[in-house]
Parts: sequence; C-alpha cells; structure tokens
Amino acid sequence: MRLDVLEHGHGRSARIFLRIAHRVSGQDMDDVVKTALHRPRLWGRPFMTVVATVMRGPSFWTPAERECMGALVSRLNECPFCLRVHTRTTHLESRGEVDPEDASTMRPELAAVLPLLEKMTTAPESMTAADIAAVRDRGVPDDAIVDALHVGFVFNTVNRLANAFGWSWDSDEQLSVAAQAIHRLRYKLPGVVLR
Repeated sequence: MRLDVLEHGHGRSARIFLRIAHRVSGQDMDDVVKTALHRPRLWGRPFMTVVATVMRGPSFWTPAERECMGALVSRLNECPFCLRVHTRTTHLESRGEVDPEDASTMRPELAAVLPLLEKMTTAPESMTAADIAAVRDRGVPDDAIVDALHVGFVFNTVNRLANAFGWSWDSDEQLSVAAQAIHRLRYKLPGVVLR
C-alpha cells in the first residue's frame, strides 16, 4: 500500500533537502530516503545509522560483497525494489567484478556465507549452531559471520517495508541515480534532515 504521507508529510528541512536533491539529480528521491525523512527520530536517524555502519563501516567484507549479500536477501524476499538497486550497486562497488547471480565471481568466503543468509531469510526457525560451524569451517572468521548476519538483518527489515509500502522506481534513470548516490554517499544523509 503506497502511503501518500511519504510524498507530502515531511518537515521543513526534509522538504528543502528533497527539492535540492531533485534539482541536482533531476530525479525524485528514492522511497527509502523519503520514509527515513518522514519521521526521522522514530525510524530514520536510528535505522540509517545502523545501515551506514553495517554496509560501509569496517568489516571483513568489502562494500561490494555486502551489497551482494543484500541483493541475495532481496531476491529471496521477492523485493524487486531492493534487488534492482543493490544488484546495480554491487556492480558499481566491484567495478563489475562481482555478480550476485554468479558464484564464480565471488571469493570463497562470500560464497560460503550466502547459504547462511538464505536460511536466515527463508527458514530462520531452523537455524542452529551447525549452520554457523559450516561457515566457520570454510574459513570465515566469527566477526565476518556476525557482520554478514547484520547485513541480513538490514535487508530483511527494508525488504519488508519496501514490499508493504509499495516502494518502486519511477524509471531506470532514477534507479541509476540511487545506485550512484549509495556508492558515493556511503548511506549517509545530511544530519540536519534527520533531526
């Protein structure tokens, strides 16, 4: 269900930011940002802080690998909104070297953790310590496993919002602008609009 309030219910700082972003890019801001800016103290600021840390903070995983994980989770959750942009962002971050649909383009540790994210997404109630041990046995350090699970958490949350609220892309150009913004801005929004 598309919420009209996400188009028109923003505070003054957010409205100004959305207008400036539209003038600069020629595109409307994507629905994730519109939602984050709608009630920034409730969801926007806390969640965007988590997203920036998980997706671009220090990690065993490269930004491209984390984007690839997000694309996998989005595919499993049947979330075309997130799948499209994070597949494209994977390609940008890896300079075309990592393809979320082709395990041969991934380093072995990434290929090893993807089944864990699949189980977390499709059958979380069946996860056991053996699932973690299987990833660990393939050379993935514990802190990297935790980081991958954090990526899974972020995308399982955002995919549900995207699917529930009917987030969509107005055009392929808007999708490209969003992927470039993620790549360049590293998931950071100006603090003034998240007050």
